[in-house]
Amino acid sequence: MALRNLFIDVSGYQEDSVAYFQRAKAKGVMGVVVKLTEGSEDGSAYVNPRSAAQIRNAITAGLHVSCYHFARYTSDTDAQNEARFFVKIAKQYGMTSDTLMIDDAEVHSAADYNSATAAFLNEVKALGYANVGLYSMKSFFTGGTLNSHGFGNAKIWEAGYGITDLGIDNAAAWQWTDNGLGMSVDTSYDFDGAFTVGSSNSGTVPTTPVPAPKPVEHVGHPATGTYTVQSGDTLSGIAAKFGTTYQIIAAINGIGDPNHIWPGEVLKVTGTASQQSTYYVQAGDTLSAIASKFGTTVSSLVSLNHISNPNVIYVGQKIYVGEASQGQSNAYTVHAGDTLSGIAAKFGTTWEALAQKNGLANPNVIYVGQTLTI
Repeated sequence: MALRNLFIDVSGYQEDSVAYFQRAKAKGVMGVVVKLTEGSEDGSAYVNPRSAAQIRNAITAGLHVSCYHFARYTSDTDAQNEARFFVKIAKQYGMTSDTLMIDDAEVHSAADYNSATAAFLNEVKALGYANVGLYSMKSFFTGGTLNSHGFGNAKIWEAGYGITDLGIDNAAAWQWTDNGLGMSVDTSYDFDGAFTVGSSNSGTVPTTPVPAPKPVEHVGHPATGTYTVQSGDTLSGIAAKFGTTYQIIAAINGIGDPNHIWPGEVLKVTGTASQQSTYYVQAGDTLSAIASKFGTTVSSLVSLNHISNPNVIYVGQKIYVGEASQGQSNAYTVHAGDTLSGIAAKFGTTWEALAQKNGLANPNVIYVGQTLTI
């Protein structure tokens, strides 16, 4: 593989300023993949509120820009709906037909996940965006959930931290860390050029009309350990159903404001989150108030989280607040591709012991970013 060009991916948790992207560029970054959407227009209808500014300012900083969609589909039809939503927002933002459009497929939520993923990518292409990519973790590609050779010309972008073998022979890119460049951001290598080479928005916006969503139920085969939000649900009510707390559900789903969930949204409801190691910024929070809450200092939080301006934090931002995030011996943060048995082997214990210690209802369901007690 001749290339190893650096690129990052950003969502609503990252900054959107020109200065932020200039800082990344100064560290060798050549491209940015921006999260646009999640779910479908007739479901969660989530649009990353920072995406327009992130696209605009990344281009201003001279970086190659691609877009991604976080998949929640439960069937082929649902996948087509999600593709239509993704394309609709991309067109609103003026993304041209040469834009690399990526399916972030990491929630195994359909009975035939490979088929649903193909339906998503094919719909994106049918609507005028011929350049498509597929992001997922190594275990999905090597464990039979997704066939990396099953999606035509899609650029395969694999996540795997601390690995020496990607396990597939057609990876176009590799996300190797979630804390790269000293900027607490997902960082990847581009082996192909698709994520980093060429100017952005140099062509024309596709003119193919985007059809309305097809009628589909957001049920069927949801991922084990998940719950699909219904109209009238509250996070505390969902927590009560599953014998947990709304704080834990908010933490393991990265929810900044527990009062804002949407019908059709798929939430993880099992697993644990260390309240002593991470905190998600709520409306009205200040860094000093968070420091006081967790018995630490503003300067410690600034250093630990690489915060450039302590007066600027965002609702939903993940803040490390304790020693667990710095390598505390009895804590481990789950990375893409991890399995409970693999983690157990690293620490000389058993998966049964880890499952019991962490209250895991299903040892096959652990999440990227989840903090486990060893």
